[in-house]
Amino acid sequence: MGLIVDIKKDFGTFRLQVAFESEKEVVGLLGASGCGKSMTLRCIAGIVTPDSGHILLNGRVLFDSRKRINLSPQERKTGLLFQEYALFPNMTVMQNVLTGLRHSGLDKRSQLAKANEMLEKMQLKDLADRRPAQLSGGQKQRTALARMLVNQPEIFMLDEPFSALDSHLRWQTEREVLQLARNFDGPVLMVSHSRDEIYHMCDCVLVYNHGYIDRAGKRSELFHNPGTVQTALLTGCKNIAYAHAAGNGKIFVPAWNITLSASFPADRNFSAVGIHAHFITQEDGENSFDAVVTQIVEGPIDALVFVQPIGAKHTMCWAVGKSACRRLTCGDMVRLSVRPRDILLLEGKIADDGLICGQ
Repeated sequence: MGLIVDIKKDFGTFRLQVAFESEKEVVGLLGASGCGKSMTLRCIAGIVTPDSGHILLNGRVLFDSRKRINLSPQERKTGLLFQEYALFPNMTVMQNVLTGLRHSGLDKRSQLAKANEMLEKMQLKDLADRRPAQLSGGQKQRTALARMLVNQPEIFMLDEPFSALDSHLRWQTEREVLQLARNFDGPVLMVSHSRDEIYHMCDCVLVYNHGYIDRAGKRSELFHNPGTVQTALLTGCKNIAYAHAAGNGKIFVPAWNITLSASFPADRNFSAVGIHAHFITQEDGENSFDAVVTQIVEGPIDALVFVQPIGAKHTMCWAVGKSACRRLTCGDMVRLSVRPRDILLLEGKIADDGLICGQ
């Protein structure tokens, strides 16, 4: 039981080709805009028809190109929350929710009872007669969720659910949606380009790259061992550069002119190294190097300090706390290090001596 997806769709200049399975868990689809995340949800919902492949939900065939099966969106029992919610502007909250029951087969009295029950659950009862223009961003989202959930879908899909909200509303709304997702008895898919949303909300992650899944796995595993350049970028690694084996288990990074030891065997396939900015420390350890501070970018809580190792062509990004930041000025010489276990060995296309981040 659960969801099984194995589909291909050719758009000419872009090709979607993905395969994955999901049961009762929250799965995040992480990737840059235009990489196929939202299109995957639309294929599952029946809004877009793949060229080939199959989609199964709890043992029911929603789509199978070989068997010529392609259920309509109404027959699929899928729930999809669009990025802009797609509420009907001329309808009240109650009327919008009732549209989710149009194909339920229930009589009008039963539909009204179910809609009222859902409005109560979503704390919308007092807003039943308002139209979308009279609602806040969070109220619009709850209305769209109520419309989606009232028909008891077998899968719950969210397409950039927080992108239309102001930043001060996102945290509270994220908690509310997470509670709904955790209580939902079926697969939950959430599209996002925000690594923070994915990390807060999801159990597993599918990392998209130009129409295919670059990496898939448990959230903590992918964030701590991304494996590829693309996944490291999307999970927030700020220092990525071309690297090669230097003998005796060492790795040399030309862009930073430093030689490193890593916990992973240096003879495994890799084309780059990644170092999270907060794993660089002002200590003298196994992977120590001297560098000059070139720029300091302060944030509300911490700061990013750009440093250039001695003899290097490029800078690295080092995350420090406010108190440490105040003791630094541009031109300072600092002694830094990175623990071998915090060196990421990455596969992926990258030019010799190339630098992806930290410039």
